[in-house]
Amino acid sequence: MTDQAVRDGQAGLTLVEVLVSLALFSLIGLSGFAMLDTILRVRSGTEGRLERQAQIDRALVLFTRDLQEAETASIRQDSGKLTIVRSGTGPISYESQTGALLRLLPRSGFDQQLIDNVLAMRLRSFDSAGVWHQEWPQEQTQTLGFPPRLKAIELELDLPEGKVSRLVDLPAGLEE
Repeated sequence: MTDQAVRDGQAGLTLVEVLVSLALFSLIGLSGFAMLDTILRVRSGTEGRLERQAQIDRALVLFTRDLQEAETASIRQDSGKLTIVRSGTGPISYESQTGALLRLLPRSGFDQQLIDNVLAMRLRSFDSAGVWHQEWPQEQTQTLGFPPRLKAIELELDLPEGKVSRLVDLPAGLEE
């Protein structure tokens, strides 16, 4: 007999077993990569939408605060532009230019872009007589009685995501 060792059946792996295990590990790795890629794409899309929502929310909060802190009788609305005077900051204007909602501070020479990609902007004023106006102040046409007071301002924005509007009640006692 030769001195060749007899091979035990449990001693090692055959080439077929190695190839099958490599194929299985490749499929598991490929499916894991596809799942990770999908998760990252969904995450980036969600972060983009959340950032856009935060941009819109910041703009509307700033618009509301500026109007509620406006000086008496300083609100002027005409030609799609809203101008107010706020103590401490001076005059502030809101308008839509080049597809963006801008907050203009002429005293400091600073133009702040609040929201980009604005398709259209509309402003309306609501008076104490319950009438909506496209411009404010209104000319006094009554000879008797008190002139109507400004009660609220509505800002409506057309965005690619849809329409967004904010109705801001003004502090009591805002006289013309």
